[in-house]
Amino acid sequence: MAGILFSLLLMISMVLITTISTANPADISRDRLETRANTVSLALGLVPFAGIAFLWFTGVMRDQLGEQEDQFFATVFLGSGLIFVMLIFVWAATVAAIYGTLAADGNNLVDKDIFIFGFGFMNEIVGNYALRMAGVYMLSSGTLWARTGVMPRWVIIITYLLALGFLFFAGSIRGTRFIFPSWVFLVSVYVLIVNRRLDR
Repeated sequence: MAGILFSLLLMISMVLITTISTANPADISRDRLETRANTVSLALGLVPFAGIAFLWFTGVMRDQLGEQEDQFFATVFLGSGLIFVMLIFVWAATVAAIYGTLAADGNNLVDKDIFIFGFGFMNEIVGNYALRMAGVYMLSSGTLWARTGVMPRWVIIITYLLALGFLFFAGSIRGTRFIFPSWVFLVSVYVLIVNRRLDR
């Protein structure tokens, strides 16, 4: 359930924030930002809970492995998950800082370079670094699953393919940011179904 919650919260946040973050820098204006302030505020309120849910999901994944957990890949898996959450928080904090700047001194700003920098920074964070960490997270997950057999082969193959795509092409395709939470959703639903069957 934690993975499903993470997926939904992060995708909602990304959709709400993407409406401003993907704008052409030349089109950024105070009015444009102010009209989306309530939407962005809602998204920023969801991100911390998405991060908490992801950490819970990571704990469930480790619990699935039990004593079969490989220390090397488990370290990479846990470390990349923690870095991913940190980068998502930095991404959200950057958005909050942009709006904080607008609220504090928006009337006296001479130009909009600070906003252009902020949007460029946040897009790099989520489009390159966070997604590549997600790729490492998935690659280590797939390896652990392949070594222990706790997941079916089709899930492992999908995981490897997506992970390699993130590592090499994350920055070139904007829509890739929605693929990782979709993968977490898929894995979470599978684990939930399997656990329900075992409980019967």
